[in-house]
Amino acid sequence: MTAERTQLPSGLTLVVQAQRTAPVAAFQIWVQAGAADEREGQVGLAHLHEHLLFKGTETTGPGELARAIEGRGGEVNAWTSHDMTAYHCVTASAYARQALEALADAVQHPAFDAGELSREIEVVCEEIKRSEDTPSRRASRALFSAAFPHHPYGRPVLGDAAAVRSHTREKMLGFFQRHYRPERMVLSAVGDLDPAEVRAWATALFPVRPGPPALRDRPPPAERPKGRVVRLEPADLKDVHVQLAFPAPSQDSADLAALDLLAMVLGQGQASALSLFVRQRGLASEASAWAWTPKDPGLFGASLVTTAPNAARALEETVQVLRRATQDLVDPDELRTAQENLESDSIYGRETAQGLARRLAFYEAQMGGLEHEARYLEAARRVTPESLREVARRTIDVDHAIVSVLGPSAALDEARVRAALDAPL
Repeated sequence: MTAERTQLPSGLTLVVQAQRTAPVAAFQIWVQAGAADEREGQVGLAHLHEHLLFKGTETTGPGELARAIEGRGGEVNAWTSHDMTAYHCVTASAYARQALEALADAVQHPAFDAGELSREIEVVCEEIKRSEDTPSRRASRALFSAAFPHHPYGRPVLGDAAAVRSHTREKMLGFFQRHYRPERMVLSAVGDLDPAEVRAWATALFPVRPGPPALRDRPPPAERPKGRVVRLEPADLKDVHVQLAFPAPSQDSADLAALDLLAMVLGQGQASALSLFVRQRGLASEASAWAWTPKDPGLFGASLVTTAPNAARALEETVQVLRRATQDLVDPDELRTAQENLESDSIYGRETAQGLARRLAFYEAQMGGLEHEARYLEAARRVTPESLREVARRTIDVDHAIVSVLGPSAALDEARVRAALDAPL
């Protein structure tokens, strides 16, 4: 079976796929607004908004969304990223209509009760505190603030406590009215469902809203740092957390699949180069590579957890592994394994109703259309060792490296970081 895509009169995009392997139904509503859509004075508002949608609507009280779904044995949750906010649930298909009604009500008619807002602000501030106490997140924040000094990607999605405590019901309503319109939403529905029936439900539950359409008018991507950036953050920790990254393109790049494959070959799995040359040599307890290619230009990088005595050597070896990818051809068998893993991820992501619903919503809302999955996989199949090296050459440039180090002050100074970047191959 294939997914059916419909744009409803309200402007909402509906994607439905029947999957009758079990009597379950999964719904996901992706709103094309995230932390990067926050304007001045709105830092942390997108994530706080997500929290408030569970705290009652114009006709229901706090917790009714969860009770309507979880009370019938289902699950409901949400998350916020820089580019998107998603609300999702899974339930027995016998209660599919009731679950969608509850989710649609929460997304379109939040109460933003002042008392609930005050309480949820404290919940989010506690979440921020936990994040600030997590070394890996602190290191990541340092990296992103260095890489995106003039772009919302440089701010944590959670915001900061001072900003979050400044938010009012009026701010919440303003953000909601600007961004939470049907034309900015994608609803995916998967499971033991009749697509025609779901279309009728969605048409009734997401009516045409008065007012001008919600246009996404984020500022253009800000200029990146022109040279190297090194961010050192002393911390009373046993381990040293090192993040190394390079400017990378956005999700629209023709290099998207190749960058994912490059990260897999270099730093994902026991047989990856970073595992062999850094982790298995005892230089780091964790070593991985990653590609982050969001709506605006992103990053390609590597993450390390090491110790103060090994920090300089671990960083140098990591740089060497990445730079060798710009000179040497990867083993064809390793590339083939990475390509097969991408194909497998696509297959496994369709095994459950909620997995497929997420996949459909991602490609429609984030990537701009369901056809992008087939294009992505075909692009991955076409990658060769030679073309992968060319992508590495376009991306891995130590003259534009961004490095963040979190740990004991004796672990790494800027001179040693720069020496690691400049060490000859």
